[in-house]
Amino acid sequence: MKKINIVGSGVGGSGVGALLANAGFDVELFEKNSLPGGRFCTYEKEGFNVDVGCHIIGNCEKGTLGEILDRIGMPIQWAHVRKPGPIIHFNGEYIHFPRDLPKLNLPKQEVKGLLNMFSEVIQTPEDKIEEYDDIDVHSFVSKYSTDPRVRSLFALSLGVMFVAPDFLASMGEWIFAQRELQEKRSLGLPIGGCISVPKTYCKGIEKNGGKIHYNTRVKRIVVEDNKATGIELEDGTFVASDIVISNAGIKPTVNDLVGKKFFTPEYLKLVDSYQYSFATLMVKVALKRKITDQKFICYVSGENLEEFAMDVFEKGIPEKHVMAMVPIISNLDPSTAPEGKQLLIAGAGAPTGPEQGDCNYEKWAEAILNSLRDIWPNIDDDILWVDVTTPADINKYAGKDGVVVGISQIVGQVGKNRPKQELPIENLCCCGADTGGRHIGVEIAGESALRLFDKLKDQKK
Repeated sequence: MKKINIVGSGVGGSGVGALLANAGFDVELFEKNSLPGGRFCTYEKEGFNVDVGCHIIGNCEKGTLGEILDRIGMPIQWAHVRKPGPIIHFNGEYIHFPRDLPKLNLPKQEVKGLLNMFSEVIQTPEDKIEEYDDIDVHSFVSKYSTDPRVRSLFALSLGVMFVAPDFLASMGEWIFAQRELQEKRSLGLPIGGCISVPKTYCKGIEKNGGKIHYNTRVKRIVVEDNKATGIELEDGTFVASDIVISNAGIKPTVNDLVGKKFFTPEYLKLVDSYQYSFATLMVKVALKRKITDQKFICYVSGENLEEFAMDVFEKGIPEKHVMAMVPIISNLDPSTAPEGKQLLIAGAGAPTGPEQGDCNYEKWAEAILNSLRDIWPNIDDDILWVDVTTPADINKYAGKDGVVVGISQIVGQVGKNRPKQELPIENLCCCGADTGGRHIGVEIAGESALRLFDKLKDQKK
């Protein structure tokens, strides 16, 4: 039986670990934090169960996360964004896109162009999607519409799905994601908080004889004769294994856990060239009472949209954030808030460092709160408390500069150009969103786990 050491319990690490343990491998997972999940974790505060990040899962039980749970025979419960479904708060009114295009009062030619575009997207065969991988969304959409209101709605869509601007995001990724969302219609969240998914994966590892070590930091991945032979813990303990899987991300794995001296200059240059997605700042709001029946709102202010889409954070901190995604968590899962109270999380873009823009996160949080006040003018009267999670907080907890996705789904970094799971060191792999293909957010990490398992499953002996 082959021994597998896994570094990190994010969805990629815990997911592939659960699959391998279920298949009979000897799995041992090491997590530096006290809880599993990384960015996909949940904490308790004053009777509320609060997710670390701002999440909405595109395909729930019908997507990659659900497929892993099904394969290990440990399904969980999900809450879906239905009745009411997702809605956009655009320039002061609620709209459904693209159904409510007429509300934008677009010229007939613009509407016709957009309908033609959606027709092209829907009719694209799956094996032809890769032909769009190296076309950015803005360039593609501009062939059909040049209206700034249309651009703002696509910018919102890309911010929610990929946390990337329209002039960089891959059209191929957008087409795949849109088609999957339309076909599966399973937008939602896991019951019990996002931690339910990695927690169940970890239980699956233990159920099949594997071991989980929390509060255990891995110092380095040990390499001998260009082969990964195990890991060294922070206290100096060496844990041997036949295969090492890193869930830490490709850059931290190569540069820190293994070390640059084990790689060629060409490979280091390639790894260094990968660009991360943008980060988000999360404002978690606990309310004294229910103020809305909505389950998921995408907010667009309607002000300076095209300017923000082009310059992102370079113009400084706006009075109210231009765009935000707002899942009303307790309307999806009532167990996340005490009876009669409400929990919502607003996530919106923020710079990871001064090279991207002003990192006064207190002001960014206030800008997001002002966006919420735009939706609910009297929200302050009902606020119990506000928790803010910044990119700096996420970086301390889960690394990668606190970004959302990891390696961004932009032109030049998708499809055949996505980082490979197999590193140029024998018996060493990366598993997580950095090496996942297609899909949205955490479901990329799930895809990476499924694909890596399929590569390793026949190497049991």
